[in-house]
Amino acid sequence: MYGIHLVDELVNREDIEAVIGVDDFSRQFFQDDPFIKSETFEKKFTLLRKKYYDLTAEELDEMNLDSIVHLAAHISIPESMEQANEYFHNNEWGTFQLMQTLVRTKNWPLLVYSSSPEVFGNPIYTPMDINHPMLPRSIYAVTKLAAEKHCKAMNEWYKYPVIVIRNFNTFGENQDISVNAGVISKFILDALKEEPIVIHDEGRQTRDFQYVKDAVRAYSLVLTKNKKFSGEVFNIGTNKQTSIRDLAHLIKELTGSRSKIQNQPGRSADLMSLEADYSVIEQKTGWKPEYDLETGLKRTIEWYKKWV
Repeated sequence: MYGIHLVDELVNREDIEAVIGVDDFSRQFFQDDPFIKSETFEKKFTLLRKKYYDLTAEELDEMNLDSIVHLAAHISIPESMEQANEYFHNNEWGTFQLMQTLVRTKNWPLLVYSSSPEVFGNPIYTPMDINHPMLPRSIYAVTKLAAEKHCKAMNEWYKYPVIVIRNFNTFGENQDISVNAGVISKFILDALKEEPIVIHDEGRQTRDFQYVKDAVRAYSLVLTKNKKFSGEVFNIGTNKQTSIRDLAHLIKELTGSRSKIQNQPGRSADLMSLEADYSVIEQKTGWKPEYDLETGLKRTIEWYKKWV
């Protein structure tokens, strides 16, 4: 989802000449060709079907890149506990391998690494700022934190240009539906199919839900040719908490669904709350979210209606 919307954002920037996507399509989308097509997309975009960590320094030099956005993580928390080796290999080792390759390139393109608030673990305080203690509670969270550290180590040691962005819970059109889908896409699909909407425990857990168009705009803002934000860590979110129970009722209302809301026992390591303090990126770039939850949900629901 992120990559699809980020490509759309970037190809429509007049100052960007070309956008290259790298994806092995190991995860599923609703469409075989999920990209948002436009005149600028056709002129500017090129796709390479391969694993990101197989890229060589020579290939990257030939691309003559200014920046790289690293979104290539497996993101299911339950799956990470069942397939720990796969998550270590793709998320952590893959990022390590990419960084080792990047320091051998000639032009040193800026790397923007896409991280997660799961690195924080259960909040000691909210909203969570960039200096909140990090106590990851899943293999997924550990691999994301480790990948952050590999990126930052190259920045500290070699001064390689790196930015870390921690995306709080992001949703939108064409979200990955493989394995364990994001909670919003799962709830929307269940509601549209008139199937039960299942929440864990009493659904009092809260999350900071941001619409994908806001999120990719943050990435776009930090991509500058002079790499002036190198070394920064940013949180992006809405600075608002919504309970899973309230989310389920809101989606049911917006879809007009007759689905029943059911409770089942939750996961032992599930985080109780997440809320982003995005003040650093707002101060540095002027970024702040423009879509509220209901507006983002309405846009997302309308898109999903075409595929259910």
